[in-house]
Amino acid sequence: MNQQSEEACVSNDLSLDKLKELFTNNDSFVVRKLMNNQSVAVASMVYLDILIDEKGLNQYIIPQIVGALPASADKSDKSLIDTLENLAANKVLHQLDHAVNWIMNAGIIIILPGCTKAYGIQLPGYETRSIDEPKIEINVRGPKESFVEDLHQNLSMVYRKLRTPDLKSESYIIGKQSETKMMLLYLESRVDPKTLELLKKKVEKIQLDLLVANIQIEELIQDNTYSPFPQILDTERPDRVVSLLNRGKIAIVTDGTPIVLAVPSTFFEIMHPSDDLYERFYFANFLRIIRLVCLFVSLFGPSTYIALTTFHLEMIPTPLMMNFISSKANIPFPTFVEAILMETAFEVLREASLRLPRAVGQSVSIVGALIIGEAAVQSGIVSRPMVIVVAMTGIASFAIPSFSTAIAFRLLRFPLILFAAYCGVFGISLCMLLILLHLCSLTSLGKPFLEPVDFQSTKNSLMRYILLPIHYRINRLGAKNDNGAALQHNRGGLSYEQDGEVDEYR
Repeated sequence: MNQQSEEACVSNDLSLDKLKELFTNNDSFVVRKLMNNQSVAVASMVYLDILIDEKGLNQYIIPQIVGALPASADKSDKSLIDTLENLAANKVLHQLDHAVNWIMNAGIIIILPGCTKAYGIQLPGYETRSIDEPKIEINVRGPKESFVEDLHQNLSMVYRKLRTPDLKSESYIIGKQSETKMMLLYLESRVDPKTLELLKKKVEKIQLDLLVANIQIEELIQDNTYSPFPQILDTERPDRVVSLLNRGKIAIVTDGTPIVLAVPSTFFEIMHPSDDLYERFYFANFLRIIRLVCLFVSLFGPSTYIALTTFHLEMIPTPLMMNFISSKANIPFPTFVEAILMETAFEVLREASLRLPRAVGQSVSIVGALIIGEAAVQSGIVSRPMVIVVAMTGIASFAIPSFSTAIAFRLLRFPLILFAAYCGVFGISLCMLLILLHLCSLTSLGKPFLEPVDFQSTKNSLMRYILLPIHYRINRLGAKNDNGAALQHNRGGLSYEQDGEVDEYR
């Protein structure tokens, strides 16, 4: 906006007329005249009654203002201006658009006659959801709180766990119509300055009319938009955000969204839930191995079965091969058609269970799978081994912690089935190579997505993947320590190099 408009005076008549014009046909728009002791209107108060706390306004704000009102409408008493300036969450407004934004953000505008500025008071009174247990990232021993839709509550949960001035926050307004507030959180001593600068440039380039959820931000700031794999970690747990900030990550908190994004992210961070931090490292590592096995079963289960039963029967033990052949004796469809039918039916049941009410959805998913599977076998449409393979594949996909990553593997399962039906194990190997090459090419804000996989140092990669005891656990992506030195590995522990000497953390 030009300099002339910035210096424009918000007079009582002009600003009030424009505000009334902007909020025409809005029953929530309220204009209150403030009367002095002589019952003369000497000020105007404007707000939206559905956004502010009217009880607090009537009990605390208005009595202070009325007590300082001038005797006549043609002058502005200094005591009133001092009272307005001393009120909590007060802001001086000089422009009409700033006044409109203040009203839309649960604010109150007070306009005085003959004054070159208006006064804004922040007094939110709308209802927000209380802090509840996590619904997606459920754990046994960790904290039982999750983010909500209110930005200030989310920030307070993070600041309660990180009581340090090193925690920085920068706000942005995104959306021409929604004007949604978004904040970047990071620890200044641990974040990579280049990564932070790159993220700021991407955020500043975002052009949206309406920002409803941070998934819109995720699609606009990720390095590869067309990849099926999510390159940004999302979480609903404050404790996980704090842990990520301590490892040099940047948290993206959006108003109206109970999910927080963390960048830069890696594939293995997305695959490891926060529950691992609250378990003994033996059991946590065992669960990580189980998840990797489930990942491969979810992705390659049906395609491997199709390849073996169609092209490579010699790789199956003879008794098991005879059972497979006898079960397919009366089936009119090829094996890959069976797989497509069962996978499609499984996805339909999964989607139907999500859209139905919770009490009904679980019953539909369980009973529907049993009835449809048994009916399909009895009618000779699919074989019993195929039902078992699809069921095991579906159960394995539930063990993947990230919902977005699980969706990516569910999508890739179908082309793998087709390649296995036409090329056998060679087709599966080719798809596996293409997926691996694609993952190696992905980055998250310039950082390798498959980090800490390092083909030059196998031992280093293994030590960074395995969860060590607490006093051996390390920071990721070259996060800095409190002294600004980069953390390094030293016999499985923590060390950093400073002034030619290596100090080890144990």
